[in-house]
Amino acid sequence: MKCPNCGFEIPDGHMYCDNCGTEINFVPDFDPEVENEINATLSGVADELNKEEKLRRERIRRKKKLLRRILKRWKLIAVSVIVIVLAVIGISLFLNYDNKTALYYLTAAEGEKVKGDTDKAIEYLLEGHRENPSNSDILFRLSDYYLDMGDYEKAVDTLMLITDADLFPGDKIQSAYDGIISIYRQNGDNERLSELLRIDNEYLSDARVKYVPNMPSMTPSGGTYEVADVSIRMSDGSDCRIYYTVNGVDPDQDSILYQGNILLDNEGTYNIKAIAVNEYGISSVMAENEYVIEKGAPADPQIMEASGEYNQNTMIVAVCEPGNTIFYTTDGSDPTMESKQYVSPIVMPVGRSHFKFIAFDNEGNHSEIVERDYHLVFSRLVTAEQAVNALVNTLVRLDILLDTSGQVRGLDGHNEYIYNSIIEIEGAGEYYMVVENHVSYDGITTPTGLIYAVNTHDGTVNRLGYDSSGKYTLITISNR
Repeated sequence: MKCPNCGFEIPDGHMYCDNCGTEINFVPDFDPEVENEINATLSGVADELNKEEKLRRERIRRKKKLLRRILKRWKLIAVSVIVIVLAVIGISLFLNYDNKTALYYLTAAEGEKVKGDTDKAIEYLLEGHRENPSNSDILFRLSDYYLDMGDYEKAVDTLMLITDADLFPGDKIQSAYDGIISIYRQNGDNERLSELLRIDNEYLSDARVKYVPNMPSMTPSGGTYEVADVSIRMSDGSDCRIYYTVNGVDPDQDSILYQGNILLDNEGTYNIKAIAVNEYGISSVMAENEYVIEKGAPADPQIMEASGEYNQNTMIVAVCEPGNTIFYTTDGSDPTMESKQYVSPIVMPVGRSHFKFIAFDNEGNHSEIVERDYHLVFSRLVTAEQAVNALVNTLVRLDILLDTSGQVRGLDGHNEYIYNSIIEIEGAGEYYMVVENHVSYDGITTPTGLIYAVNTHDGTVNRLGYDSSGKYTLITISNR
């Protein structure tokens, strides 16, 4: 690039002429042809935008014109419909008044009522009912007028003309019943309300749920009971009062007020009847049950200790109903009133034992026999060797042996004691069986026929024998 002042060649990037110091201006020179082309292009774009805007405004104008035409047409239709409806209503009113239909009587009655002549208003409605017996509006209005005059009996009777006839739809009958219930409630006529709600029809079902208490339930149910006493509980599932009788008479609010369980503790037949009464004084359907109390046989005695294995001192406890007596046996025979009487807990015998218990009442009636089998075995605290030594020492102490070597007075040789086995003696426990032999000087061993039993728990020593049935028995050792 050359300096416009001095013509000196200026290197790229320099802002001043290195020769004369003139500032370099980088604004391009004005070109008229280029300017004309730009203006022409912008003018064309503006013309296109103006055309689009004119088209958009024309479309909006046409839509508004169409909308005004549609609205004008609907206005004409709406006005025509209103005129027709008004004409129909006018004709209907004219015909009704002219022919004295239900609407005529209702309008005339209301006019008299407004003027304060309720009697005249009622006359119009009575005449209207005669002329239009199936019109419920006249009867509802008539009932209201009777209520205004304080004659609630006629108000109810008027509504019953709807409930007791087959001329009216279900919704009108339902409304009539609702009106009757409301009148009874406002006047506190609970007796007639109760009678009304006993009518079994679909229109009163909801009212019954609301105003009539549930029938009381009795637990347990009626039947024959062979127990000392029966406790009867009553409930209606709410806070209603319950009244009852036990002699078959129908209960009312002067009967016995239920305040707790009824105890039937004497033999006989009880016919219990009960009703629930709610806050409106309305009674439920009567509940009835018959109970026959037969004391019968005494209940079986309860034995607290179950049959089974025991390894420590245990007391056997038996319980029976008050007034009864328990008897028991341990020899396998059936207990009677002549058997042992249970008066206090029994110490469980060591070893195996078999108990039979029975309960008797004062009249000699008895329960079923209750049996228990016990096996009491203490832990072994004595070894077989210790048992033999205990036996020998006991025989020396009793002067049956001269010394622990087994010497016997007046006999040559000595006795020896041999452990044989462990045995269990019914009711006595577990024992070591020890056999006695005599050994002569020449070494010949001869059984003496004596057998001893040493308790495995405490080391007590006894002779061992047999009873008539062949069972082991213990024989107390004494000097021979």
